[in-house]
Amino acid sequence: MPFVGGQPDVLSLVNAEVEKVEPTTKVSLTPPNEQPPSLVLPESLPTPPKKPRELQHLKASTFAEPIIPIDWLSQSVREYIRTVAESFGCPQDFVVAICLTTAGIAAGKKVLLTTNPYTNYPCDFICMVGKPSRNKTGPLKEITRPLREYDKANFAKYSEARAVYDKSKREDRNFGGEQPIFHQRVAGDSSPESRNALLAQGDMIIIVADELKSFVDSFGRYSKGGYGSGTEVSQLLSTWSNVCFTINRKSEDTKLVDDPAMSIIGGIQPGPLGKTFGTDALMDSGFTQRFLFVYPDKAEFIKRLDRKRMTPEMRDSWSNIIGRLFGMEPLTLQLSHEAERLYFDYADANDMKADAEEDDYIGGVRQKMNIHVLRLAIMTHLLSDHWNEPVITGEGMEYAIRLADYFTQIHVERIYPLLRDSTGGSRPMTNGDLIRAVNRQFKIKSQNALAEALGVSQQYINKILKGQ
Repeated sequence: MPFVGGQPDVLSLVNAEVEKVEPTTKVSLTPPNEQPPSLVLPESLPTPPKKPRELQHLKASTFAEPIIPIDWLSQSVREYIRTVAESFGCPQDFVVAICLTTAGIAAGKKVLLTTNPYTNYPCDFICMVGKPSRNKTGPLKEITRPLREYDKANFAKYSEARAVYDKSKREDRNFGGEQPIFHQRVAGDSSPESRNALLAQGDMIIIVADELKSFVDSFGRYSKGGYGSGTEVSQLLSTWSNVCFTINRKSEDTKLVDDPAMSIIGGIQPGPLGKTFGTDALMDSGFTQRFLFVYPDKAEFIKRLDRKRMTPEMRDSWSNIIGRLFGMEPLTLQLSHEAERLYFDYADANDMKADAEEDDYIGGVRQKMNIHVLRLAIMTHLLSDHWNEPVITGEGMEYAIRLADYFTQIHVERIYPLLRDSTGGSRPMTNGDLIRAVNRQFKIKSQNALAEALGVSQQYINKILKGQ
């Protein structure tokens, strides 16, 4: 039965239906001049259940806070994550996301995972959502520090080689030596041209943005020569999908950016998130669905006097972990039989949920998770005790799926409402949205009662809730 004239009071309707009781037979009172019959108790009474029977109606329920687990990561990585979170007084989820991204960029395109029919690298787009008090910038700078140090060392080598090259060119006009190339990993507030130039060299790069709003707002800023925001978004979509694209300029030779690989990580406040990522252009193109959103709802406040200190030993431990990834030999990863089975089951279930989803945007989010989970499997593998082994085990894939479940839940339950309610991308609430919202707010004990109150079938309710 469609809703007419607004949403019904679901809680009252269902409680009214479930709390109906059968009428009891009235017994006349015993006349005062007659003795009531004696009550004979049985020799043994039935043992009362340990837990009282719960009434079958909707109740407010306390749900566990979704968090990013860290149990599969190595002990040294777990210690570093906890230390950074307690030192900066920030949610641990932020730290985990930055660590995974940093490790992937350090390994670069030397590490890849081949699965039929895909090839994936340890890179992804990640957005951390939180108020300024949640401190996103501090841990972002701290954890990515080894990447910037790597760039500094590379730039020093490049400068020396360039000086020798220029001297040779001045002394010998026929000098045919190869011009040195600066291989850079961290690209800050850069133009699309400069990013594409790095990608064309075959490097995997990362955009580190304190405020992702500024990054998104800059689309189309460099619009000379036919470069517009649509073109830039299109190239970013291709980059995420590792699909090659060409760059055509009148004043330059045509360039082919083949097999690009890039990560994006940065923060944004909940207020501007909708107007930034919720425009029709970004949501309909699939750009927003390509992001993994980290949005911790609660974080324990740690007084500054009680916070841990970032010791040189702890920083050296992280630098050593990232350093070994920079120096590792090329590694082509494969899934074990168990990991492959787990992934296929997960991807098949995602496909069916996406196909049954009423909202095309949510369907797109679920579909993209089939790719995200493979990239998460690579990045978590690099920070586990098995970092240099060529096989991702079933345990490793199971952990990656748990991370994917976290990101799916955050995107559907916390991010999408902000996107939908934004000025630029308002979308009506569907019946499925309403039922899912009720299930998140209350613990549904009787699907039959809810179905009867709403005038739909129990199978319909079950289908909606199973698709969460």
